[in-house]
Amino acid sequence: MMLGVDVFSFISRALRWLPPETPGKARLARRILGSCLDTQDAIIHGRDALKYVAPSLLEPVGFYLLIDGVYDVHAINFVLKALKSGSVFLDVGANIGVFSLPAARKVGSLGRVIAIEASPRVFLYLERNVALNELSNVRPFQCAVANRDGQTVPFYEAPVEKFGMGSLGAQFHNSPVPVLCRTLDQILNEQQIEKVDVMKVDVEGFEAAVFEGAEKLLTGDYPPLIVFEFCDWAENRVPDGRAGDAQRLLNEWGFTIWRLNDIVRGRRALEDVLTTGFETLVAVRNS
Repeated sequence: MMLGVDVFSFISRALRWLPPETPGKARLARRILGSCLDTQDAIIHGRDALKYVAPSLLEPVGFYLLIDGVYDVHAINFVLKALKSGSVFLDVGANIGVFSLPAARKVGSLGRVIAIEASPRVFLYLERNVALNELSNVRPFQCAVANRDGQTVPFYEAPVEKFGMGSLGAQFHNSPVPVLCRTLDQILNEQQIEKVDVMKVDVEGFEAAVFEGAEKLLTGDYPPLIVFEFCDWAENRVPDGRAGDAQRLLNEWGFTIWRLNDIVRGRRALEDVLTTGFETLVAVRNS
């Protein structure tokens, strides 16, 4: 049974009274909302009066925006705490703007957000959401970020119900589309940005290549705080790569790495490179 618009809106608002980490919340939401989650191009009113158009509510980005008002609440709260008015935030793998938009609000008119998304399809939603919220301090880029500049690379789009999983790795039996490849160092040079305060990277296993193309930034005088995703199977599918490569490179450049939950709770940093599992990691270069 399809719920009416008013009932649907009421239920989604009611679900937000439950904290994001409430056991069984997601299962309850899926059961109550049912076929309403088949909605595409849904307008979601998120936290902090931000609005998002999501390609699908079945995909975790759209689903958790709907029931929590925010996606990946612990990571976004950590990022926002590290930013201040006037900061520069670099979002690699920006998706539809779930980190870029809140960051833009936090850094204000004196700050800047560079939001980069490789997927041609998802990038249209990123642009739309930036415009929908009238955020003049966000500069969106549609390209793949890697360790070489100016070439085209094959990019594999994901189905709409998995729109957050587009990748440079072959998947979903799709034919790839050509996407321009850029390095972060070149993008920042063109934008005349010498210092980045916080950098978030989520590129489906190709994080090491992103870091390789940002050597000047990451080994320079003002290294950013880095929040990035580790996923063993995603990194293992990178040609000539292996799980943990992004961590190994950052370690070589003097970064200490924590699990997100550990750094938030004041626990010890990782002693060894993670090679199995899935984690949100935080890297800080030693002074």
